[in-house]
Amino acid sequence: MTYDIRMLRAILTTWILAAAAFATQSVEGHVVNAVTGVDLPGARVSLFQSEGVAYSAITDSEGRFRIEAVRDGAYSAGYEARGFRAIPGFMDPGSQLEFRVTSAGGPLSLEARMQPLPKLSGRVLDAAGKPVANAGIWVHGNVRGCGEPKCFALLKQVQTSEKGDYTIADVDYAGPWVLSATAPSSLRAPDSAGDRPLGWAQTFYPGTADAQAGARLHLQPGSDLSNLDIKLAAVPVHRIRGRVLDEGGDPAPRAAVTLYNGFGPSLDHLTDQDGAFEFPAIPDGEWRLSAKRDRDRVTLWTAQPVQIQDRDLDNVELRMTPPFSLHGTILFDRPEGVPAPEGDLATVIAGYTAGKFGGDQTCPARPTDHPYGKGDFTIQLYPGPHHVDLIEPPPAQFYLDSIRLGGQDALTSDVTILSDAQPLTVTYKFGGGSVQGAIDGCGAGRVLLLPQDPALRRHEFLREANCGTNGQFEFSAVRPGEYYGFAVSADSSPLWYAALLDGSLLDRASRVTVRSNEHTNAEIRLSKW
Repeated sequence: MTYDIRMLRAILTTWILAAAAFATQSVEGHVVNAVTGVDLPGARVSLFQSEGVAYSAITDSEGRFRIEAVRDGAYSAGYEARGFRAIPGFMDPGSQLEFRVTSAGGPLSLEARMQPLPKLSGRVLDAAGKPVANAGIWVHGNVRGCGEPKCFALLKQVQTSEKGDYTIADVDYAGPWVLSATAPSSLRAPDSAGDRPLGWAQTFYPGTADAQAGARLHLQPGSDLSNLDIKLAAVPVHRIRGRVLDEGGDPAPRAAVTLYNGFGPSLDHLTDQDGAFEFPAIPDGEWRLSAKRDRDRVTLWTAQPVQIQDRDLDNVELRMTPPFSLHGTILFDRPEGVPAPEGDLATVIAGYTAGKFGGDQTCPARPTDHPYGKGDFTIQLYPGPHHVDLIEPPPAQFYLDSIRLGGQDALTSDVTILSDAQPLTVTYKFGGGSVQGAIDGCGAGRVLLLPQDPALRRHEFLREANCGTNGQFEFSAVRPGEYYGFAVSADSSPLWYAALLDGSLLDRASRVTVRSNEHTNAEIRLSKW
């Protein structure tokens, strides 16, 4: 009898577990164009779980989809369509909100809007007005508060067709943007002007070699800017010649030398047996030279700025060095009785910088370390200027208070690190202030706090959140200081990026003062651009 009861229990348990495993429900929904409200056919809808895509479907001619037999559990939804971006986007707040599917109720219904992306098109022409095939097209964003071209962030890079035309149909932000073109290596050099050789400059729309004189393009969702023709500028060119040495001062054969200007194509050259290199036709301007070579599993590297102005530049010397180790600590300034955060504390990055060129992408490593629990870390660096950054947001209830190299401030400016003599210290502070309020008409829109001080416009201090159902919002553990506050509708481009690019948003923003251990009721208005 006992055996029969045990068998019955085992059978019932197996049946219950099997039924639970196969408990399913339907998920259906509708996807529309956020600007026109028209149905959006052909959009891919994906249901995600922690291990990746669990289910997917394509919307029909009426923008509707239905996914059958979705198992019980927690999911988030993603939407993709050519020429559109989901609102909110993948990196926007609220984009990964979870929902639960349960077999106990009826089909789950989802609604999604997708924003049409701006489109740019035109041609690249030579000095005679003939189309140029395989020319490079570069789209850059200009960030207010920084000098050009340091804050030119490359958005897109494409090539013209065999007919010399181009189309960019997936520009993801509003702008303003700068459009430029570069000649292909196959294009014959322009005729010399007397005894002065000429070459093709990177040319900014509509036809200037001066980046600051190029036209700014303001893009709106669904806008179509055509006939953006760029006529390549012919300018005087000069020679850059020099040698690469190792850390002992000996010539470095077969070292990779790169020349770039920070917002266009780079030129590459391998040194000869004497460590010599030459770039024969370079336009006037500020450039960056770097050199690297692998030796015994260690990469030697160096970089330095060079200036070309109406003459050749000879006898340039690049001396490479191996990396060194820099030690650091993460500290938590907290009241007695408040425990320090545990687990993964922060990923520390000390990226080699190139002055007005921003981060040096030729540096062979992005030195990082991820301290677990104790807060001590070690990173590998090359001697020179660095920008210290932290990947993850601050721990809950803390804000980033300081980053110091010995006694130097490494939070609001770059620091020169030449050796391991001074430790790097990252300090988080408990508390801060809170900001709250309600915004009329915000609905599912987004609100942003942006430091007024450009030196503090780091991702650790850019605070963004969705408005609540009645327009409410709240930020906690905000670093004390002066901020801009503004909000935009959910249909707008990624807010923090647009705020940096569009100065008019800052001009219309509210001013918000955050004080330590105080609540601030901010009057923030809905903005449009």
